[in-house]
Amino acid sequence: MENPFWEKTYSDLSVATFGKNPANDIVRISSSLKKGMTVLDIGCGEGRNSIYLAGLGHKVDAFDISEAGINKLKRIAEGNKVEVNAWVQDLTTFKFSRTYDLIISHGVFHLVEKHDWQRIIIDMKDNTNHGGLNIVGIFTNKLPATPDNAPFTKALFEEGELKELYADWNIIEFNAYVFEDEHPGGIRHNHAANNIIAMKR
Repeated sequence: MENPFWEKTYSDLSVATFGKNPANDIVRISSSLKKGMTVLDIGCGEGRNSIYLAGLGHKVDAFDISEAGINKLKRIAEGNKVEVNAWVQDLTTFKFSRTYDLIISHGVFHLVEKHDWQRIIIDMKDNTNHGGLNIVGIFTNKLPATPDNAPFTKALFEEGELKELYADWNIIEFNAYVFEDEHPGGIRHNHAANNIIAMKR
């Protein structure tokens, strides 16, 4: 099996694989975050969200299975003069060693089996400080996996399933939508997505 398209662009500093700007939900919530929060970015890719939050003064840990992605994150963070504690890690074997004020994950859970993302979300919730936040963006099966993602997609969410997993938290925002994505090299496709911002009671 060939490597996914993002491995090639993670190795290219001249392009941004998933956009240069942080995710919209991260930007929307950023003004209400307390100063100096502890943050974990699960499946951080090349670091657009991690670097943005570190630039706001938060203490950010971040991991991704891609060595190229982590190397790129570190180089961009250094260039932006921000500090992100980033390392290579398979989320299926990740074990929490501390708790966080904010845990985020965008567009990664479909790449592992359902039992793995069910476990990691439980662990995320258990290791979030009281009053802390989880911000999660996932793909759903309202649309099939795109051709370039399909070989690597293992388990899409059902529509609304993410919201059900946070039913015991205060849901600040939940969105279900379809969007068109474009990546370097002219890759364009549509995703069905759900996104949640939830606070631990």
